[in-house]
This record gives sequence, C-alpha cells and structure tokens, in this order.
Amino acid sequence: MIKLSDKDLMFLIQTVATQRRDYEHIKEIVKDKPDLLDLMLDDEKLFQRLLREEEVLLQISHRLLFEILLRQARRELKREAYTVEKVGLTWKIPVFDSSKVAELLEDKGIRGYLAEMLSSFTRTESTVLYFRRGTRTYRKRFSDMDFDDVEELSRFVEEKYRFPFYKRMGDISLFLTGVFPEYVDSPYPWKLWRTRVRRSLEELEREGREVYRLASEHEEARRSNLGDILWRLSENFDLARKSLNFISDRYIHRHKLTLFAL
Repeated sequence: MIKLSDKDLMFLIQTVATQRRDYEHIKEIVKDKPDLLDLMLDDEKLFQRLLREEEVLLQISHRLLFEILLRQARRELKREAYTVEKVGLTWKIPVFDSSKVAELLEDKGIRGYLAEMLSSFTRTESTVLYFRRGTRTYRKRFSDMDFDDVEELSRFVEEKYRFPFYKRMGDISLFLTGVFPEYVDSPYPWKLWRTRVRRSLEELEREGREVYRLASEHEEARRSNLGDILWRLSENFDLARKSLNFISDRYIHRHKLTLFAL
C-alpha cells in the first residue's frame, strides 16, 4: 500500500471528503486503514482536480501523482475498445488489447511498482567510480538514467550483487519506450537520449524483457518480494509499456519535460 505523507493525505481527504470539513479528524481515522485509503485513491475526483488545478502537480508527491494517473488509466482503458500502436514516425494502428492492459493495472503490486518507477525518473543520481588499468587510474561518472552506464557498472560487481542493476535496466527500457517512444525511433539526434548505443523500440523492449527476467530470478528478488512482479513485467512488457504510452499521451504530454529529470 502506498505510504502517504501528511501533505498527500490532506490533499486526498480535502478532495474526496467534500461534504465534511473536519479534515484532521478524518486523517486520524483513515491513516491506518489501508482498505479505506485504497477506496479513496480510486475516487475519480482526484483526477478531475488535477485537470482543473495544474498547480496541484507541485503540491503533491510524484508517487501520489502517478498512482492517481495509473488508476485513471485503468478506468479509461476498461471503456476503450483498443490501444494505439505507433508504426514508424507517423502511422498508428488500433490493437484490440485495452482490456488486457487494464487487467494488468488491476494488480496493485504492478500498479505500485510502476508508480514508484516513474517517480524514480523525476530525479537523477550519479556515481563516480575510480579504477585502475595497468599503471593508470581512471575516473568515470555513471548515471542511473543511462542504460549503458548501468549495464557497464553492473560488470564491476559479482552476480550476487547485480539485482538492482538488472532491475534498473528494465526500468530504463520501460520508461523510454513507455513515456518517450516518439524520441526512441526518431532519426534526428536529441538531447534526451539515455543510451550510448542507439536502440530501436523493439531492441529496447527485447532487452527490457530479458533484464526483468534476470532480475525476477535473482535471489534478491525473493527477499524483496519483487520476483512475481518483475516476472510479470518481463512476460507482459508490451502491456506495461502501453499503460505508460496511454498516460504519456493522454495526461502528461505537455508536462513530460518538466516532470522528468532528463
């Protein structure tokens, strides 16, 4: 269950409990009741408020924002007849799989993972590594938003420590193909590209499936209760990607470059 800050909880209560004003009292009642909070998070008034008040984007956490958007996408996809698959730069074709995408988003674990994953791309972290080759010492900076950086960094550690690297490479593949697909297949250079080796959508999806599978089979996945979620993302990478395509196209198209730390 999503952990809400006091600020997020107050936003939730003020938006959903429109017939009451004793917000502090309601907060004490609901804060330790995950089932009740889950019902409140499903209220479409949250999404409607985001549409009306764009400044709200700066007032709530990214984790709560993406939770609201993923739940709204699930509701709308249930009513859609198809999703849209982009072919090349201009062609779009309908694919009658919207119910499958919605079904994937019904899974609280998947939905929570995707919200956390999207939130992680609103900030960037880097690591500076010093290493020796022969008699020379080298200094290199690695970004956790660059697929090739993470892949190269994983080679410096033993297999038993590679779980977070596999997981992050899967996240980068899913993020790029889901939120910024228009740039992945673009023939023009662009400053947002986050792989040193240029990859197509198909190549990123194939590599994303593989590293999610490796992550799901890792011992650390079992310890962190992520094995099943990562396996499902590997098996249903295309459906997870389409859920992010839907959010990117419908809800955050104008805000992507300010939301994410690219």
